[in-house]
Amino acid sequence: MTGMLPPLTPMTLLTSWVLDPLGASLAAALVGLYAMGLVRARRRGVPWPWPRSVAFLVMGVGSLILATCGGIAAYRSSLFWAGAVQATVLSAVTPVGLALGDPVSLAEKTWGDARVRQLRRALRGPVARVLMFPLVSSALAIGSLIVVFFTGYFVASTSSALVRAALEAQMLVTGSLFVLPLLGEDLLPAWCTPPVRAVIAFADGLLDALPGIFVMTASPVLARGAVGLTTRAWGPTPELDQKLGGGAMLLVAEVVGLPVLAAIIASWVRSDEAAAREVDAALDALAPESVEPERNRPWWETDPRFTDRHE
Repeated sequence: MTGMLPPLTPMTLLTSWVLDPLGASLAAALVGLYAMGLVRARRRGVPWPWPRSVAFLVMGVGSLILATCGGIAAYRSSLFWAGAVQATVLSAVTPVGLALGDPVSLAEKTWGDARVRQLRRALRGPVARVLMFPLVSSALAIGSLIVVFFTGYFVASTSSALVRAALEAQMLVTGSLFVLPLLGEDLLPAWCTPPVRAVIAFADGLLDALPGIFVMTASPVLARGAVGLTTRAWGPTPELDQKLGGGAMLLVAEVVGLPVLAAIIASWVRSDEAAAREVDAALDALAPESVEPERNRPWWETDPRFTDRHE
């Protein structure tokens, strides 16, 4: 199949599609479950923000389909940079889109009590808490990309459908372990307030640049041994192809950090507004009833500088 691919052009990139069993089945399952949650939310009168649905379906599921079945997937065994983009999209873009859709909160608001308890036990158990701890999950996501390209993992995935499916699943899982709790609710310790999450997201954005930099500056050809990547008669040389791949990884990883920071800052603003409303309500409840008439009196009748003169 790799040898039959024509030279890459914008048209072939748009029209070359493959059927990836894992990507197609996972996309169908995600769309079905999310749509079911939206229907149940509407029936129960539970409000759900439409931007979350758009982010889940377009950025999340859409990027999953493009990365596993689109032109990037078709050319990943012929061009190193296509494989690098696919891995980075599955590790960063798709998890961010799915997390912005907040499927965990949607499930908790629409499922039955028994299923909600099962979901909470699974997501808040000791193993999940360790894996989703920001330091651990960030190291897993970054380390996975480094392992993929600095071992024979990626080369093996160009000739084995089973290895390719394992690589895709690994990218999705490790990326989701970091992003899903960072953008979700009640999946991180209480001390991970919005300001702390913003700092974590900023630091992770800097660290996400490392895999792309390592790939771009690596002196040996990382795809050595992959026949389709090194023996094609068209396209960039293996050395240039690798540099393009590292640069693409760096670009995708840094660009996708912007919506993450924006979402966390928006959550920070909402949290501050909610806290301010709570404080105002508490102060209003503690205020004596006799204070209200005082507020309606003219200022000169309550200003000590003038009231003392009449005594």
